[in-house]
Amino acid sequence: MMMTTIILCILVGIIFLAYHTTYVKTSTVKLTIPSVPPLTLVHLSDPHGRTRFWNGELHKLVNVHDPDLVMVTGDLTQHSGQLTRVLNELAKIKSEDGICFVPGNYEREAGRFRKKVYSDAVYGSQKEAWQQVMTVLENEGAVIEKDGSRIWIYGFDNSIYGNERRPEQEIQQANLTIFLAHSPKIISLIHNERLKADLLLTGHTHGGQIRLFNRTVGAYKHFHIGQKEDQFVGVFGISRGLGTSRLPIRLNCFPEITVYAINQS
Repeated sequence: MMMTTIILCILVGIIFLAYHTTYVKTSTVKLTIPSVPPLTLVHLSDPHGRTRFWNGELHKLVNVHDPDLVMVTGDLTQHSGQLTRVLNELAKIKSEDGICFVPGNYEREAGRFRKKVYSDAVYGSQKEAWQQVMTVLENEGAVIEKDGSRIWIYGFDNSIYGNERRPEQEIQQANLTIFLAHSPKIISLIHNERLKADLLLTGHTHGGQIRLFNRTVGAYKHFHIGQKEDQFVGVFGISRGLGTSRLPIRLNCFPEITVYAINQS
């Protein structure tokens, strides 16, 4: 009887952790930004090779929102062997104006504990694969014209700290400016350079993956999760991400898809 109870408790614990690790929750953020049409922006981050979840495949979880634009802020895989599967999944996403992508540290390295740094040749080969599915922004900007409005998206490359560069020229006439970066540490450069945007989207922290008493533990505990108002970037968003790194579990920190509903009732 005692052994049965122990086994049952272990099974319940495994199912509980599996649910917290693989059940995707959608966070919807409503924003009002003058001079732009109604838009649906979807933010994804840090899949780390995971494309199937408790509640469905990633592309189905995204497509239900009928996005105008999808933005992915890095760490597609845990290792390069997962890349084809992840890109095939992202290619199934139906986004009217495509997918914008900035690389994360796992685009530069692989492994959970013992990291292997990719050579420039491997990185370049993987970048060619990303470009088949997404617009890759490495300290670059892209302009999207939408119903008479201009959306400017600038991606900072802080996949290696120190790589990031400020925009050489800001698009002053943009109706909506979006900054993308993998790590939220980019906020220091933005504040120091006094750069202006309407929205900053980042990931990297995973919300700590394991949250105790609604607090982030670990190296990024000083960063918020979700959205925070900021005088320079309007709304500063940090996604909990989709996958895991190092520890392959989540607790009280569900995987996340963030939907930004702009000018929608």
